[in-house]
Amino acid sequence: MNRLTLKQKLWVPLLLCWAALLIVTVVNAYEARNGQMDARRADLADVTDMAVSIVADYAKQADAGKFSVDEAKQQAIARINAQRYGASGYVTIVRSDSVMVDHPMSPKLNGKDMGGFRDAKGNALYHDIAQAGGSAAGAGYLRYWWPKPGETTPSEKIGYVKRFAPWGWDFIAGAYMDDIQAQFYTTLARSAGMLVVLGVIVSFVASRVVRSVSRSIGGEPSAAASIAMQIARGDLATRIELRRDDTSSLLFSLREMRNQLASTVARIKNSAETITVASKEIAAGNLDLSSRTEEQAASLQQTAASMDELTKTVTQNADNAATASELASDASSIAARGGQVVNDVVEKMAGITDSSRKIGEIISVIEGIAFQTNILALNAAVEAARAGEEGRGFAVVAGEVRNLAQRSATAAKEIKVLIDQSVAQVGEGSTLAGKAGSTIGEVVDAVRRVTAIMNEISAASKEQSSGIGEVNLAIRQMDDVTQRNAALVEQAAAAAGSLDEQTEHLRHAVAVFKVEQTV
Repeated sequence: MNRLTLKQKLWVPLLLCWAALLIVTVVNAYEARNGQMDARRADLADVTDMAVSIVADYAKQADAGKFSVDEAKQQAIARINAQRYGASGYVTIVRSDSVMVDHPMSPKLNGKDMGGFRDAKGNALYHDIAQAGGSAAGAGYLRYWWPKPGETTPSEKIGYVKRFAPWGWDFIAGAYMDDIQAQFYTTLARSAGMLVVLGVIVSFVASRVVRSVSRSIGGEPSAAASIAMQIARGDLATRIELRRDDTSSLLFSLREMRNQLASTVARIKNSAETITVASKEIAAGNLDLSSRTEEQAASLQQTAASMDELTKTVTQNADNAATASELASDASSIAARGGQVVNDVVEKMAGITDSSRKIGEIISVIEGIAFQTNILALNAAVEAARAGEEGRGFAVVAGEVRNLAQRSATAAKEIKVLIDQSVAQVGEGSTLAGKAGSTIGEVVDAVRRVTAIMNEISAASKEQSSGIGEVNLAIRQMDDVTQRNAALVEQAAAAAGSLDEQTEHLRHAVAVFKVEQTV
């Protein structure tokens, strides 16, 4: 079978179909013939059974005394002799010792010993009849050859034998086989004709199917299998020959598949080369990026450390600014209190100046009194001198009073000078105290401005500390992101390396394919 071509293999089922149809036709004809034979045998058995039942009825009547046995036999023979079935069927009666009792068609044989008779084929017919009748069943079928009525040429017959034991008679009913054979051949010829017609139709359909299958494949299946195997082994340069008008066969599809595979594999090879170069560049870039990312991470860590120190410094500055603001507030309060004290001193100095003026006025009065007292003492001395001796003591007293008046005047002058000096100094002190008060007021204003500035500096320092904290947090987050990016870059570098390895595997995998240079 492996050496047969596709068309031969496709024609084999047709031949088998022909053989099967022929076998079925013959078998059906033989089955029909056998069915007719079985029906013929059944008819013969019925006819023979009827004859035996007739004889049995007469034997029963003879036993009952209605007839004698001989009369019963004669009447039974006469009745059976007149019995016919089919076109030329009859029942023959033979004794168990092969003596002919009654032959309706050949009366001349009646009473003769037929034990040595042989039919046209050499069969001992009556011996076979005696054996069938003497069997355990008392009946049986047999075949023999006997001429038809009016003919001398023997024809094949089938007979059924049944023995009536009380009288020792064997009843034979036979039927010719030529009609069954003729019908068999007729049926066989008719079936053969139908077989030829059906076979021609099947052959035509099969030829169309063979042609369609052949065109669908485009060649031998073994060639298609060989081409498919070569393609499976990676040989995409194998030649596929097609008919000129072939655009839909299996081989055409195989060629298209080969072309598409060759084109795809070529593109894969080119892509693999490109991917290899790109993966190497990516790997190199990832290594460079990884190095830069690590440097950036280190820089960010240093920046984060510097920002931590700056945060501490700014926090310390904010604390110092807050402390300075508090001290400035305290200084402002102290300066305000000092200004108030200076104002109080200025007021007191003004009061001292007024008191000094009043003392000066009082000293002027005392000086006037001393001057008048001196005048009075001088007058008293003059009067005492006029009085003489009596006025000497008064003159002494007047002199003492005069001295006291002079000394009082001198002291009053000195006190006045001192008071004038004190008044002048108090005025200068009041002026200086006023200036000091103004200066202290300016200091208070300046301290207040400094306090406000320090408060603003403290608030700004706090905001700066908060902002630097947020910047520090952002830098730490950037450091974390950079660390993760570094890890991702390392993973990307590893993935690029793996991609390079996979690309090499892909190149080795597609290297097994052989592709035409023109594809």
